[in-house]
Amino acid sequence: MYLWFVSFVAFYCVNFCDGYLQMPPPLPGTNTYQLRMPGVVPERDDDYICTAFKLDPEKEMYITQFRVEGTAERAHHMILSGCAGVFTSSPDTPSWNCGSHATCTGSTRILYAWAKNAAGTRLPPSVGFRIGGTGKSRVKYLVVQVHYATKLPPGERDYTGLDLEITSEPQKYIAGILLMVASPEIPPHQAVVNSDSCCPLDSTVPINIFAARVHAHALGTVITTYKYDPKTHGTELMIKGNPQWPQAFYPTTREFSVAKGDEILIRCTYSSLGKDTYTRSGGSGADEMCNVYMMYYTDADNGTEFQSCGYVCNPEQDKAYPADSIEPPPRNPVLEAYAIHGKRNHQLRTNSSDVEDHPEIITQQRKGDAAEQKANVDQSSSPQVAVAAAVQEVDNQRVVNVDKETTTSSKSSPVADENDKAIQQQKQREDNFWSFLFFYRRFLS
Repeated sequence: MYLWFVSFVAFYCVNFCDGYLQMPPPLPGTNTYQLRMPGVVPERDDDYICTAFKLDPEKEMYITQFRVEGTAERAHHMILSGCAGVFTSSPDTPSWNCGSHATCTGSTRILYAWAKNAAGTRLPPSVGFRIGGTGKSRVKYLVVQVHYATKLPPGERDYTGLDLEITSEPQKYIAGILLMVASPEIPPHQAVVNSDSCCPLDSTVPINIFAARVHAHALGTVITTYKYDPKTHGTELMIKGNPQWPQAFYPTTREFSVAKGDEILIRCTYSSLGKDTYTRSGGSGADEMCNVYMMYYTDADNGTEFQSCGYVCNPEQDKAYPADSIEPPPRNPVLEAYAIHGKRNHQLRTNSSDVEDHPEIITQQRKGDAAEQKANVDQSSSPQVAVAAAVQEVDNQRVVNVDKETTTSSKSSPVADENDKAIQQQKQREDNFWSFLFFYRRFLS
């Protein structure tokens, strides 16, 4: 009876809900499609709300860029899914409560994920997420799901969403997501707790992984991903990310071509020091998660557009994790503060007037030893003091745009020795922002 009811509602929505599910037209003179939550009001903490947009069933299109309109102050995270059908509890309204990732009927694949005030993503040339039409894509709807950690203030509605750059020109390669998950179980008062997951790839057509996003909640300290050779038991680092930074799609250490028989290992590391209760895996803010979203491109004719994987590691895989897998990246108070207190609009920017909104794609000019001491806040300070100091440091520092080939610094503080100033600038670029500059030069230019 339940399956019959679900099928009936899905059939009803596919055929009769077009009035509120139609994909909006692009903005005049552009290829930009705006997808927004329709003024929703979360009814409870940890509320998951979805809204859907029906694609043209006769027109195949390709998403080439994602921009985000939203803030971490409102949205804990947002996921864009491509669906064959949708299921709503109330077909008379443009949004519905969709629980923890229960977004679609029929085939489902994740197209994008965002959290913590991250910037958007532009795909490499000749690569796009294939949607709509009557061909190989089974994506008939785009569904935006937003997780609201807390209710909104009385009288306020939410319009969090995405701007998509979409073209009808076929792309040479299709983009896809490989999602790996683990299920953390974290006892209290532990300095290090690991949650591991291992995946033997099952795709016969190679995929080329070029960027990844890591996701955990408040206890997460570092997430690492390795390519593993079961013959030699050797590992190669693909990803090392801090889940407390803006959760954008950052580049892997290099492009990784993986195919059937290759294995990928992920490890999420947590610290529960200062917490008196046991933490389990789950979707609420009080629970923990361990997700790695790997973005790839593959053959447009025969490639797979979405894969998910996550198995208990065998003893040989367990022994393969390097000792430094639990070591987080160097502290970056600027990014940690930005993940909480990012500015109004978190779209990917390229013009110099707006680049200040994104420390991921800028360099900052340190102001001598005093600024260094301010950035490295005393560990004994409260989290509120540390964040406030880091935010103040961002406000005090000038930022500059990073173009395709070079970085032009803004006016620096007076320094007697020009050589010392140049060394400080180079060290700042290499030590703190090298990966973000690489991301900008490679994918955003």
